[in-house]
Amino acid sequence: MPLSTSHDRFLYFQAVLFGYLVAFAFSDTIFSNNPCDGLCVPLAQCRSDFGSVNLVDLRFSSDDVEVLCNHYLEVCCPKEDVIPVVRDVKQGCELAPIKTFRDCGIRNQDGIGFHIIHANQNETEFGEFPWVIAIMQTEESQVELTEPSSKYICGGSLIAPNVVLTAAHCVMNQNPETLIARAGEWDIMTKNEVLDYQEQRVEQVIFHPNFHHELLFHNLALLVLENPFVANEHIQLICLPPQNLAFNSNSCFATGWGKADFVSENSQAILKKIQLPMVSKHDCQSALKTTNLGPKFRLHESFICAGGQDGVDTCTGDGGSPLMCPVPGFQNKYYQAGIVAWGIGCGQTDIPGVYVRNSLHTEWIKEEIRKINTGDIGVFTKSEIDE
Repeated sequence: MPLSTSHDRFLYFQAVLFGYLVAFAFSDTIFSNNPCDGLCVPLAQCRSDFGSVNLVDLRFSSDDVEVLCNHYLEVCCPKEDVIPVVRDVKQGCELAPIKTFRDCGIRNQDGIGFHIIHANQNETEFGEFPWVIAIMQTEESQVELTEPSSKYICGGSLIAPNVVLTAAHCVMNQNPETLIARAGEWDIMTKNEVLDYQEQRVEQVIFHPNFHHELLFHNLALLVLENPFVANEHIQLICLPPQNLAFNSNSCFATGWGKADFVSENSQAILKKIQLPMVSKHDCQSALKTTNLGPKFRLHESFICAGGQDGVDTCTGDGGSPLMCPVPGFQNKYYQAGIVAWGIGCGQTDIPGVYVRNSLHTEWIKEEIRKINTGDIGVFTKSEIDE
């Protein structure tokens, strides 16, 4: 996913200065010319902290400064301050206080547990968009293993505790038994985040009845999970828009772990975000006619468009990830306006990306979830029902 370069310079330099001051003040804990005389543990496993929120600079490496710990999400912690890890043998994960699903679509703009300080403003904060799902695939031979190895194949969003929304093209050729939904993920190359991700196996895939396998009309699918996710600060639900709601905001966001561009070999490790303007159907169709689609191209009603800025776009591997637009009258609250579907190249000037039009399908989605859940799992928040 190419990166946007716009940011608030004053806030950025203020944050960087504060980060350096914190690093200097606690240099005995963070950086030193001496080896760590405690234990290197993840941030959340040390009682010693650097204030209300830890600051992490992704730019620091062994070339910049000698660090006490080898990983950017670890700190050198005095042995007496190390918090023991209590693990649930059956689930294989750390026990945490059970929380509830809050009102849907609330973005954690400042992240959870720590802030990242860096020159590139397109990494998301940890837990910033707590409904984003990484869809993983296991090998057929590993389906019965307790902790099978898996690879990232697509993005998705959590719309109910046991239902993930994604693009149909991402999973149309997959065996549901090999699919795993991962919630609360941030950096797919580490497990050192302050809160653990959760994984659930996919029990069933429900395709929209009008999905067209070749032309990708009505390109959406629901992944029904074997068990619901447990709510936490970094695992929450996204709001579905009212049926047929139109979006025209210039402040929508798309997220994903996809490639930066077609020539990149690998997906990106840390969940990225890009800010995109919505593009009208007329303007989008006119732009796409100038591509190899030709002058007779017609944009189907099940699509919407966003973007068209040079180097700012979703790309290969972002399929199924959510496009989110602000809910008018609410701060940091978002509807899922679309699903990453397809595009002509990545980040071409004046060529928008194409997304599934979620609001055309809201009633179908809700009806399917009502069929799945018989009332024992809360699906929608009160604000969604009222709308």
